[in-house]
Amino acid sequence: MINHTFTLNGASKHFDSLQQQLINHPLYSAIGNIGHLRIFMEHHVFAVWDFMSLIKSAQNFIAPTTVPWVPSDNFYYVQFINQLVSEEESDNLYSTNAHDHPCSHFERYLEAMTEVGANTNIISRFINIVRKEGLDAALTIPILPNPAIQFMTFTFDVIKRNQLHLTIAVLALGREDLVPQLFRSLPQNFPMNRSEVPNFFAYIDRHIQLDEQEHAPVAKQLLQELCEGSRAKQIESQEIAEQALAVRLKFWNEIYRLLN
Repeated sequence: MINHTFTLNGASKHFDSLQQQLINHPLYSAIGNIGHLRIFMEHHVFAVWDFMSLIKSAQNFIAPTTVPWVPSDNFYYVQFINQLVSEEESDNLYSTNAHDHPCSHFERYLEAMTEVGANTNIISRFINIVRKEGLDAALTIPILPNPAIQFMTFTFDVIKRNQLHLTIAVLALGREDLVPQLFRSLPQNFPMNRSEVPNFFAYIDRHIQLDEQEHAPVAKQLLQELCEGSRAKQIESQEIAEQALAVRLKFWNEIYRLLN
């Protein structure tokens, strides 16, 4: 049975400080008009995109595609990662259109960008280059926002380390446990209501629901089990989680600077 009470053992004051700085960041109240929202989304979309590679990397460890297939040692976590990927990659409960088809959260975010008049050309060009030439080539295109490059570089550096406990630490503590708190802070001084930007609010609401109630508790429990009995893994997980928060804070600071 999965225990949903895990917290990072020995969480440092630095970790707590970073988390509070993100939750109370002035960026949220600085988004005071539709132009500000466009700037935010044109940068944040890259974090929406690289999250998919983070969870697919975890899936390769927990529920790899192997032929012939063999059963897993822990079906709870196989269910968790497969459900997480399915909801992020082909969710059919997200759309504001009752007759719409299943779609990834990334593509729904692009719809929300179009809804507010944000520029999707840069992210679309980036994805095309990733598809045709690979990530390294895509990260060098001149029009790519520098804050997004730094954020994505960290994510893929973690993935390249090919250690599940590090990937899950970033997923659990740098994304799933953090994002609902960030998204609750975001709309408090928002210049638009739900009827004006329904897809944007749908994205926020869906992630608060999924991440807080389902994804974060299981991800943290998985991290606990991966670090069980290994002080080294516990320290590494805390360090990488702190780095993830620090990178997010720098990302937020740069977007805030652009708004001002």
